[in-house]
Amino acid sequence: MNENKETRFAPQCLSIDLEVGKADEQIHQLAGIRGDTGKTVTYRNGPLNEALSRLDALSVGAAFTLGHNIIAFDLPYLRAAKPNLQLLQLPVVDTLRLNPLAFPRNPYHHLVKHYQDGQLERGRLNDPELDARLTLTLFSDQREAFECLQKTNPRLLAAWHWLVTASKGHWSRIQK
Repeated sequence: MNENKETRFAPQCLSIDLEVGKADEQIHQLAGIRGDTGKTVTYRNGPLNEALSRLDALSVGAAFTLGHNIIAFDLPYLRAAKPNLQLLQLPVVDTLRLNPLAFPRNPYHHLVKHYQDGQLERGRLNDPELDARLTLTLFSDQREAFECLQKTNPRLLAAWHWLVTASKGHWSRIQK
């Protein structure tokens, strides 16, 4: 993504990524990046509670949280670690769930982490700050795909919008 494109699309969000240990299911690393300001919070060691407080402070003024698999993965760990985080009250956008809609011909489900190319043997597995940035880039790509769909097939986009935003009341009328 070029600088100009990045400058134009600056969502008022907090992009989050966590790295959680498989054995202990504890947060070992985290990062948060504001899409509109570029401010960051990273945590690699030290008191987790302090890092979560800094992440929460970074969320002030954000319109939503953003993440790749944030709904099924990151949010439950954040809730378990500190249930009173204000960022947990924000609306959530999950790029994993948007992918099949934005890219139906190629609904890739993982972040393409080119920074890992050739690094696996050397132990560099994941970087939460880079992953949070990649999520912002992916979200920008998804937005472009939806803008294109708005021009080519606005009825399909309207149907998808209705399906993903419908309340339980909408669904009960359909089931009758």
